[in-house]
Amino acid sequence: MTLAGLVPPLDGQVLLDGTDLTRFDEDDLRCAVSFFAEDAHVFATTVRDNLLVARGDCRDDELTAALATVGLGGWLAGLPQGLSTVLTGGAQGLSAGQRRRLLLARATISPARIVLLDEPTEHLDAIDAERILRDLLGPDSALMSADRTVVVATHHLPKGIRCRELRIS
Repeated sequence: MTLAGLVPPLDGQVLLDGTDLTRFDEDDLRCAVSFFAEDAHVFATTVRDNLLVARGDCRDDELTAALATVGLGGWLAGLPQGLSTVLTGGAQGLSAGQRRRLLLARATISPARIVLLDEPTEHLDAIDAERILRDLLGPDSALMSADRTVVVATHHLPKGIRCRELRIS
């Protein structure tokens, strides 16, 4: 949350490309760093609008591709109005795994070059969680382009994960 500019550092400073985060205006900081909380809100509106929160200029084909990439392609295809389906009750209209994947799809379409993910695979079965973490962090990521930095907070890191830099604390 400190790197995202949401909480001030307890000590020292946080630099992004040599510039203190406090010197960024909010819009520039949001373009550089996005934080996707484990408990991020799902709105009682369309699937499309729930994704456009991350990047308002996405085309429907980009949104559909993002949902397919995180494993929600079949779910989307089964919705009565596809992307225009209203998620009545917001998160209450989704299973915990669907909610988590929808939030992950938001992260994949975000324009930020640094993406901070809090427990992105929570509520997914072990096989799907491992696949998603490998896709997120692997050298040939299907979820994030190589020019982005992905920071993941998780309790379930698979063995043998291959990424350019891995720090476990």
